[in-house]
This record gives sequence, structure tokens and C-alpha cells, in this order.
Amino acid sequence: MGERSMNYFKILGILMGSWMVLGGAGALFFIGGLKRLSAELYPEERPRWIPAVGVLTLALALWTWVEFVRAASMENFVVTLVVSLGLVKVVPLVFFYKKSREFLLALVAEPLAFRVVILSSAGIGLALLVMGIFF
Repeated sequence: MGERSMNYFKILGILMGSWMVLGGAGALFFIGGLKRLSAELYPEERPRWIPAVGVLTLALALWTWVEFVRAASMENFVVTLVVSLGLVKVVPLVFFYKKSREFLLALVAEPLAFRVVILSSAGIGLALLVMGIFF
């Protein structure tokens, strides 16, 4: 049971870390396209897919906590914490869509603030990637 949990965290750390690093690099280099994409992804009315993403994120967070309890370690806690923070980002989109949309579009419109957020996310992603590969 412990080996399976360790593989779960290793794979999750590598996948999430790669996604965060590549997403951060893409966002920095294609900021104009990201502004257009954000406007399309988050129209005035909440899209039907947002609650589904919320449920999937909740399921992933809960399953990650179950796996953490099975194989508790500091590395696994870091991955579990990052997954839980992902849930914290999705909850406002599900329950407070209009305010979240305003915030997201304002963030993308402000280049310096957006770059700080993206570089922070990419840095955390790099740490997850390194942990997934080496620990």
C-alpha cells in the first residue's frame, strides 16, 4: 500500500510540476493570446464546465489526502498542499463566478502583477517537478 501511494505522489508531482512550468513559460511568452483565451474561457455567464471542474478538483484533493494519510511524509505533504491550494482557487470560480472572472481578467490585463503570479506558480511547479523526479 505504501509503494502505490509513493508512486501516486511521484506521478502527481511530475505531472503538476510540468504543467505549472510549461504553463508559466507559455503564459509569459504568449500573453496576448492568453488575454484573448481568458476572455473566451470566462464569458459573462458561467460556463457549464466550471462546476464539473470544481467537482473533479474536489475529488482529486480528497483522494490526495487519503493517499497522504496512507503514506505520510514531508514530500507527500507538499504535493497534497499544492493540490489543496488548487481547490482553493477553483471554489471561488464555482460559487462566485462573476467576481472571480473580474479578478482574473483584471490580473491578465495588468502585465507586472500577472508576471509575478505566473513566475510564482512556475517556481512552485519547478519545485514539485524536482521533488517528483528526485524524491
